[in-house]
Amino acid sequence: MLPTEIEKLAQIKQDMMALGAHVLRVNEEMLSELEAHEVSNIKSIELYSKATWREKIADIDNQIIHVCALYSPEARDLRELVAFLKVTNEFDRIENSCRSFIRDFPVVLTGDMDKDSILEYAIPLQKTCVAAVKNATALLAVEDKEEANNLYKAVVLQEDKNDALYKMIEKSLLNEINENIHLSREYQGVMSALRRLEKIADRALSLALLMHYAKVGGVLSKPKAS
Repeated sequence: MLPTEIEKLAQIKQDMMALGAHVLRVNEEMLSELEAHEVSNIKSIELYSKATWREKIADIDNQIIHVCALYSPEARDLRELVAFLKVTNEFDRIENSCRSFIRDFPVVLTGDMDKDSILEYAIPLQKTCVAAVKNATALLAVEDKEEANNLYKAVVLQEDKNDALYKMIEKSLLNEINENIHLSREYQGVMSALRRLEKIADRALSLALLMHYAKVGGVLSKPKAS
């Protein structure tokens, strides 16, 4: 590779890791506020404006297209660049889910609902989100194939936990709706907000799948959790 190409690839990776650090930080702060039972503070978590966030993603996408158009990246670098082009979309979807949760959860967790029991649902669900996002974003920096495999398996495990937890929570909240029909709208709002956390783990898995393919190669498919 030419020195200019190496420099541009390094800049793209650096910018991608900055996006990863942002979404991880947001998820960690969401978990911290939930664990402290300071739901109202969730609204204070700092996010980029939508315009700034879109500009950051568009800038990375343009860098990737520029490198692919003007240079001839080697097979692994090309695979990684193509993955990055898709990963920016996964980051965007994670950030959008975080934004929706931050906006909605403090609003819906009001009234006569049992807030402590709902937080008992939300906290372990968000713990799996943090673990999934942390391991998925760590894949951006690794080069060792065994380490990439281990990180990917960790994301698969956390997403499976998240999915199982959400199904349990959904069932429990539906029971609450049946027993407290006058609070049905409130519980449906909570369920919708918690669904955003389930989506974050889904997107972390998609991100990990892409980066595992970029680092290791093979076929884009989800393995069974061991």
